[in-house]
Amino acid sequence: MDPKKMLSKEITAKVRGYISEETVSETVDQFFRHGNTFLLLELMSLRMEVKSLREELQSQRERKRQSSFRALVVP
Repeated sequence: MDPKKMLSKEITAKVRGYISEETVSETVDQFFRHGNTFLLLELMSLRMEVKSLREELQSQRERKRQSSFRALVVP
């Protein structure tokens, strides 16, 4: 079996319901065409997403602390 198809099938099975089969197939094709450059760009994208999620989580924690503090201060 073609390595592209094998990888695409394996990834599709893991992300079914989250990412379409077409998107997975396109991503696998890009990976095979561009190799390390593709991986670098994906890594940079994931780092930005992780940073954004961390900021969002920090913001939620701060809001929770503020509301807890208000509950203690205001009877």
